[in-house]
Amino acid sequence: MENMWSSRFAQHWAQEISPTAFWRRTAELDRQVLRGLPGYAAAVDTVVGDFHAEVQDARSEIDARTRRVDPAVADLRSPRRTVGTVLGALGIGGAFAFFFSRADFDMVAVLPWSSAFLAVGTVGVLMALLPVRRSAPATRGLVQRSWLLSGFATAAAAAPLFFITFSELPGAARTSLGVNLVLAGVCCAVSALVTVTWLRLGTAEHSAVERQVDDVSTQREAVAESALTRHRTSLEELHRDLAAEERETLYRAYTAAGETLVARGVVDTVDQVRSHVPGMLMLQAIADATIRSRTVVLVPQLAPPQR
Repeated sequence: MENMWSSRFAQHWAQEISPTAFWRRTAELDRQVLRGLPGYAAAVDTVVGDFHAEVQDARSEIDARTRRVDPAVADLRSPRRTVGTVLGALGIGGAFAFFFSRADFDMVAVLPWSSAFLAVGTVGVLMALLPVRRSAPATRGLVQRSWLLSGFATAAAAAPLFFITFSELPGAARTSLGVNLVLAGVCCAVSALVTVTWLRLGTAEHSAVERQVDDVSTQREAVAESALTRHRTSLEELHRDLAAEERETLYRAYTAAGETLVARGVVDTVDQVRSHVPGMLMLQAIADATIRSRTVVLVPQLAPPQR
């Protein structure tokens, strides 16, 4: 019965999944196959969950230690700066799109909206760039991002003047234009402050700051790689401990799914689908989202095709 249900779940999924979605969601293949063996599925979920929890705990410890030992480096890596950069890009990009996209907007009508978007973008820029002081120095990447955002903010603020003269604008539109120019000025002023702070550092200090930031990133990736090796081994041991009948159940389920995928032209051979340790695709999905420095490939035969 387990064999029948495991094969049925996997085969139905293989029939319904689109070719494009298959390569993005290969972990679901493991989940569908393992539904036929609930006990083994629970053990695999435990291994995958333990990997994720261990990495998160270790990284939290590294971040906490960095905040104690070197708060300036911790501040440069703060999620606040990442959120600010995204918010700044969205807000400024939205304001920029009003004037430089292909859409046919009424210039006067959209000026207040552009002010709202630019205000959001400016808040994002301030979150991403401040505080800046010698004890919390900037990096080259921060300087580059600051001027990129400020440049687009300035373009968005000054854009109406390329299409219409100031005297032709009604009072409310003039106010919006003035607000936009002030907001762009704020972005440029903060970028200038970041640049001056960065330039005041010597070459040796530049290198030291960049190295310290990179060291924290390296430590975070190293703990993930170490945990991945251990939990990959745990999955292999779980599979070896299965009874022969249970391994056969999983093998048949993967074969049924593979035959369906081959018939649909999604994969080339059935062996691509059935030759990995069950659960490894699930671990790969979590590891790939956790380890940002490289693409994690634990099952090479089901790696997404290169375009």
